[in-house]
Amino acid sequence: MSEPSEGVKLNDLELALRGLRPRPETLDREVLMYRAGRASTRGWGWPLATLASTALALGLSIALCIRPALPIVYVAVPPPQSDAVSASPSSPRTEDTEREAWSRYVQLEEQISLKGLDGLPPPNSAEDKPSSVESLLSPLQ
Repeated sequence: MSEPSEGVKLNDLELALRGLRPRPETLDREVLMYRAGRASTRGWGWPLATLASTALALGLSIALCIRPALPIVYVAVPPPQSDAVSASPSSPRTEDTEREAWSRYVQLEEQISLKGLDGLPPPNSAEDKPSSVESLLSPLQ
């Protein structure tokens, strides 16, 4: 029973909507976008910054092109004298101590890589004594 009254209401709505006519367009989209673009430019800040950076780049490139070439300077170096080389030969004792130190270093590195920090040898008791402040400052005075 409610169906006929709803149908009548819908028919009245349909008739009212059919009677409406669309209004003519009053906004021109292209003109609106053009005016928005014109309004978005605010002063001469960006154009002046662009002009200044372009002028600076042009000036630096001209200065780079017209600068004179740097002169080549030849320096005469005397050849090494054979007496100077033979005067300071490395002693075999120094080479042996360097080899020993290197081999100890390699052994220590292998121990640490295998066992981690537990592979470190125990510290020497003579070297690990805490120093007093006076004994540390005495060589500086």
